[in-house]
Amino acid sequence: MDPVNINLLGLPGLVLLWALALLAWGVFGFRIWQLVGLLRQGRYENRFDQPVRRLGHMIRHVLLQPRIFNERAIGLPHFLIFWGFLVYATCFNWSLVRGLFPFLPVPYPDEVKVVSLFLEVFSVLVLISLAVAVARRLFFAPPHLHLSLDANLILVLIGVLMLSTLFGNGFRIVSEGGHTSAWTPLGSLLAKAFAATPTETAHAWANAMWWLHMIVVLFFLVYLPYSKHLHLLAAPFNVFFSQSATRPVGDLGVLGAKEDLSAGAARWQELTWRQLLGGFSCAECGRCDRACPATASGYPLQPQQLIQKVKEHMIHAGLHGRQGNGAQKLIGEVIAPKEIWACTTCMACMNCCAVWNEQVPLIVSLRRHLVSEGDVERTLQDMLGNLQRYGNSFGKSDRMRAKWTQTSGLKIKDARKEAVEYLWFVGDYASYDPRCEDITKKTAQVFAQAGLDFGLLYEGERNAGNDVRRVGEEGLFEMLRDKNLQALAKAKFQKIVTTDPHTYHTLKNEYPWNGHRPEVQHYTEVLSQLAQAGKLPLNKKLSGRVTYHDPCYLGRYNGVYDAPRHVLHALGLEVIEMPRGRDRSYCCGAGGGRIWMEDTEKIQERPAESRIREAVALAGVQTFVVACPKDIAMFRDAVKTTGCEGKIAVRDLAELVAKATAPPAAGNAATNPQTA
Repeated sequence: MDPVNINLLGLPGLVLLWALALLAWGVFGFRIWQLVGLLRQGRYENRFDQPVRRLGHMIRHVLLQPRIFNERAIGLPHFLIFWGFLVYATCFNWSLVRGLFPFLPVPYPDEVKVVSLFLEVFSVLVLISLAVAVARRLFFAPPHLHLSLDANLILVLIGVLMLSTLFGNGFRIVSEGGHTSAWTPLGSLLAKAFAATPTETAHAWANAMWWLHMIVVLFFLVYLPYSKHLHLLAAPFNVFFSQSATRPVGDLGVLGAKEDLSAGAARWQELTWRQLLGGFSCAECGRCDRACPATASGYPLQPQQLIQKVKEHMIHAGLHGRQGNGAQKLIGEVIAPKEIWACTTCMACMNCCAVWNEQVPLIVSLRRHLVSEGDVERTLQDMLGNLQRYGNSFGKSDRMRAKWTQTSGLKIKDARKEAVEYLWFVGDYASYDPRCEDITKKTAQVFAQAGLDFGLLYEGERNAGNDVRRVGEEGLFEMLRDKNLQALAKAKFQKIVTTDPHTYHTLKNEYPWNGHRPEVQHYTEVLSQLAQAGKLPLNKKLSGRVTYHDPCYLGRYNGVYDAPRHVLHALGLEVIEMPRGRDRSYCCGAGGGRIWMEDTEKIQERPAESRIREAVALAGVQTFVVACPKDIAMFRDAVKTTGCEGKIAVRDLAELVAKATAPPAAGNAATNPQTA
């Protein structure tokens, strides 16, 4: 019997189905129209470029969901629940069309053998996955997972859909004479359990299961855009419009902007539509909060909550009429400035987000407004003043930038006066910080010993502007960028090598170069190439166990993981990986201008201190290898504040290479890298 050809509540089934479908789709459509209307109030941004690449990115990350598996306990269950949703959404619409238009010569999904088998198998897999999800929520909930009645209701609804399918098949088999089939294995088992049920009763129960299934799905359709599971609809679009589909990771540019965005965003309408879409896409899974070093350290920032605050504020203000003088202010009342300033821009949140939200650009947009209003703490304001006046954060004369060369024992070329293969863009910390001066000299000596043809800009170099831009001072970034480009235009070089990963990222990805972009390499990449080519004069092998820290702007931002490890192996060292390594590396806490800011809040432990404790816990490791001048500053301080002096030594990779390439006459007595 066709489940539509019955009377329910005094109405023909066909009439009732049409009424329910029109009502559900009408409410759903109206809500979507409202939400799209909110997005259209955001600032314009062109995220429609390179549609083929975007489509490929979406297919991979929506259908295969590789980021879901970053958390193994729930990765596979969530993957199966997602695919169960797709399968059942497809079959629901098939069944709905068949019910609404009974004259169509099309069978119901469960009347097609292979589809029926597919539905039953998925029902069982999804039910098992739901059990895992419920157990996780009740007994093993990770930190920052959003626990709510809303989420539990969705899980119950999905469970009802799966069970109604299985029970419906069982009752249908009984009503048709009890003939079991390999195409409905679970339904056949249930049919044996219901064998004593009269045929007419089984008919009624089969129809009831069909109607229960349809009503639950239609209710789900209405409820979906009002619930946290709105992300099921929004996330595919969020992934499609991701900046990472077509641009460098962490890009802060806004393509096609019709207005100047350097003043930042003080109201939700001043954010771009793509930034607003992130709120609808957020699954409230807490992955970003669990990855965030600021959150873990006790700073007042939780990336997930920040995204949610923007969404809730937008909905209340945009749909409920809470605007004007009586409305809450986005910055100051909805989001506190201390939340905005806590971010290190390490991009751990973006790297693990399964729906590809872009928390860092959003935070930088808010910072730009604070900077434009002068709402900046004193130490940061002083540093910005130094950068504007002197071109460096140390407030020193530009003629002091290359002072270290005078005691390096080398005559280093001036790339503005003679051609070189490599222009070494040294960076502020490697140039001015006393803690880094000896490392910079050793790096130069290693380059010279390997026969690298390199030179400097000397006083022509300025801060590259990476941290300046992420602080929110877009105008100062542009000034520094333009001065550097002017200096670089006067130099004669083929490639650029950098010491600081922050500088590396900015020169490589954020300078326009007017179509003449040179190859930009980090010094670890150059050393790796020299080692592979046999050009590093390794006069001795080092020994011992070391661990290596992946800098955020070298690793997550630019994918350079293997080069430094290759060099360490070439030196003869055993590299012991930390639990959080490569793209899951834990930030030192210096990025995004945090190295210039004071800790005004009471926190649990600074990120660098947590990282040092993680390294000390590794068996037999006494050397913590870094490849960033800021890491030298942060981690050597952390060794002292954690009381780990004598337990572990922080060494730059260049120091170890210099020890291994030192001439035999130098008499290096020890081969332990800790004594480098």
